[in-house]
Amino acid sequence: MELQLQNLVLGFKNKPNVIHDISLTMTSGSIVGIVAPNGTGKTTLLRLILNDLKPQSGKVVLDGQTYGSQKHTLAMHRQMCLFPVQDDLYPDLSGKAHLAYYARLWHNQTKSVKQIISALDMQDYVNQPVRTYSMGMKQRLCFGMVMAANTPIMLLDEFMNGLDTINVARMSQILRGLRAEGKLIITVSHLLNNLQGYADFIYFMRDGKIIKTIDQHEQQPLYIQVAAEEANRLPRMPWQHYPNGMLVLPINNLPGEHFNQLLLGLAAHHIVFKLAPLDLETYFNEFYDAD
Repeated sequence: MELQLQNLVLGFKNKPNVIHDISLTMTSGSIVGIVAPNGTGKTTLLRLILNDLKPQSGKVVLDGQTYGSQKHTLAMHRQMCLFPVQDDLYPDLSGKAHLAYYARLWHNQTKSVKQIISALDMQDYVNQPVRTYSMGMKQRLCFGMVMAANTPIMLLDEFMNGLDTINVARMSQILRGLRAEGKLIITVSHLLNNLQGYADFIYFMRDGKIIKTIDQHEQQPLYIQVAAEEANRLPRMPWQHYPNGMLVLPINNLPGEHFNQLLLGLAAHHIVFKLAPLDLETYFNEFYDAD
């Protein structure tokens, strides 16, 4: 299955460039992460994919089919499920009833509600009315509802909000399993270190555009990373000062002899450094620190 976003544009009177000429191609069996500060178009992009909002120009194409006739729209919607917001839950219904409802709505006959309850460790409360649930319990239920729909495309907007460390790890592992089943998962998350652990492709958005793409199947550039307070003891080189208090130096184009001399110099001065690709939090600070 292939989902294409072709030159999508959407703006509003007070915000003209919410989505500005975004083009992406995403395929089955992958997890895509969308990263940007709050209020910069991430959720809007998901709503465009679902046709909940209509672009001023451009189109969404799923296996050659576009939103147009009611028949085509219904056919595309059968392939997608958006993570529900907690306000959409029915307070007097049980969690199990919500799961069964989503399974029926999307005609899921392959993944049982019982399996989902077990995978998310919801046995102790799933038969209770939702009004008795904590935020984290509701969040697990909402994720379970997407699992119950069992659609080829899953749109997950901040789906780990309110979860403790154990459940973040549990849901991350479930995501990997869903990817292995061939799902296309598009997620918006502010848990960047966690996102880096499971996403295949990560897109940073700014001013309605994709400004950085990371394909985690490709080897990423390496950087020497040093705490900024060591600046006076570092050799003169084109260090880049990052907002997170780090000085970084890309080494991919550094001649081998210069690289070896630099490492020896850092060791001789007992300067602690890290040699690694930049992580998502470092990129986030670089792109959005002034916002």
